[in-house]
Amino acid sequence: MGPLTTEARETSRVLVLGGGYVALTLTKGLNREIKRDALHATVVSRDNYHVYHGLIGEMLTGRIAPGNVLSPARRIFGRASVHVAEVEMIDLERRVVLTSRHLDGARLELAYDHLVLCLGSSENFAAYPGLSEHAFKLKTFADCFRLRNHILTMFELADIEPDVEERRRLLTFFVAGGGYAGTEVAGELAHFASLLTEREFRGIRREECRVVLVHRGPTILPELYGSVATGKGHASLVRYAERHLEQLGVELMTETGVEAATPGEVRLSDGRHVPTRTIISAVGTKPASILDALDLPRDERGRIRTDQHCRVEGRSDVWAGGDCAAVPHPDGGSCPPVFLYAEQHGRLIAKNIGRTLETKPLRRFGYRSFGQGVSIGRRTVVGELKGIELKGHSAWLLWRVLALRFTPSWDRRLRLVADWLVWPLVGRDIVEMDHGEAGDYDVRHAVFQTGEVIVDREHPVRYVHVIVDGDVEVIRRREGEEEVVRIVTAGGHVGRKWLERSGVDAARARGPVRTLAIRAEQANRLQDVLLSAERIVAKTGAYPTLGQAPEP
Repeated sequence: MGPLTTEARETSRVLVLGGGYVALTLTKGLNREIKRDALHATVVSRDNYHVYHGLIGEMLTGRIAPGNVLSPARRIFGRASVHVAEVEMIDLERRVVLTSRHLDGARLELAYDHLVLCLGSSENFAAYPGLSEHAFKLKTFADCFRLRNHILTMFELADIEPDVEERRRLLTFFVAGGGYAGTEVAGELAHFASLLTEREFRGIRREECRVVLVHRGPTILPELYGSVATGKGHASLVRYAERHLEQLGVELMTETGVEAATPGEVRLSDGRHVPTRTIISAVGTKPASILDALDLPRDERGRIRTDQHCRVEGRSDVWAGGDCAAVPHPDGGSCPPVFLYAEQHGRLIAKNIGRTLETKPLRRFGYRSFGQGVSIGRRTVVGELKGIELKGHSAWLLWRVLALRFTPSWDRRLRLVADWLVWPLVGRDIVEMDHGEAGDYDVRHAVFQTGEVIVDREHPVRYVHVIVDGDVEVIRRREGEEEVVRIVTAGGHVGRKWLERSGVDAARARGPVRTLAIRAEQANRLQDVLLSAERIVAKTGAYPTLGQAPEP
């Protein structure tokens, strides 16, 4: 069955935007209607796989193969079509969605009779300065895969690093956010560090490794401590988790926020600085930005408001579920952004679309979560099942069973079981599978805070920094004294070779500074390309200066 287009059809067209758990249960729930040709369903997803985030901690630390947290989209979405592309525009009045393919941006228009919005959430880059530039995120598989390889790289670099201060920086892993995701990653990393220093990296002592978990609230795991959706809290489980993490070597900092992230450190709200090369962000999410252009009701968190049938308020043809939707919870408030509720949203939307076709009354959302839990490292889980508190190794075994239950495809379930049986015998997978350097040019954004050194002759770096915003002071050192010899402003650049030619020693931020960092060996080549392009453009007379728009 091909993708839906704008051509007329007799059967209803259901367009599902997003490939998460809402889409998974929705398409399965519509199988009967699709089979009897009562409707056609298409899932639009930017990837051809579904990610099970419940196992990301194990993937990051080599317990399971990276691909085993992924399930092939074409095997799990029932009889629905799969359309792999980016969603560019949603036109609610014309009932069409514009998508673009990854290869070249070519566009395709898809029509619908029922639209389901389940686009999940994205990182809130406004959570603190430097987040988007310097922190690893956990929302997409690509982000998690980069983090997995980066962790291994840090151990490899630390093993050969003679400078004690830089070695400590390489071996410090900072996690911002003490919710489920951040706590799981911190616990798994602390246990992983113990295993690596005991077996593979004998030149590194475990006490050299730091795992720092920072959370703004009074305790970690606020979801477990107590919430509207789950009834009474479980403070004793949270205290157990805190003790366990501390035994693993995690440094807990509660009632502490991140003020800024830079390439070499994290600045905290209490004034402390944590030198690190690894910043992991598990704080702050927001609905996908594509939804901002829609004239639909939103709650205070930006989620689309629905009625108790998962239908968007004020619309008869638009439905929403998952992280991007504010679905009323039967006990008051709205459903929490966890996959158990997303599953149920998908099931209910499928039933109600079917009932709409049959002109039957819609069903109301009445699901209450049967439990919750989180792995906190070294075969230990804390959680609750129907209010019964579970913790320790036995809870971890139950969690493993549930992990298989929520893995969508059978082939991935078998692969997971194989990984779990093999790694205790052969050890964790410590192969760094990075694809190497960026293709043509490696250009990065960087943010530095007041007083932070950007380049230093004593510590050679491979990047030239072009100043985008802020002022940089250039320093010369003589007999233990420092002298500011010049100020470099926006448009200028600093780098190691530039320092050597200028006879100066370092460049540091005079205030907050933003830069574009270009690999030193590529900087000259890039400059030649830009100059050639400017000469060509000037010769044609199309633009007076490169990058300047023509007069209207």
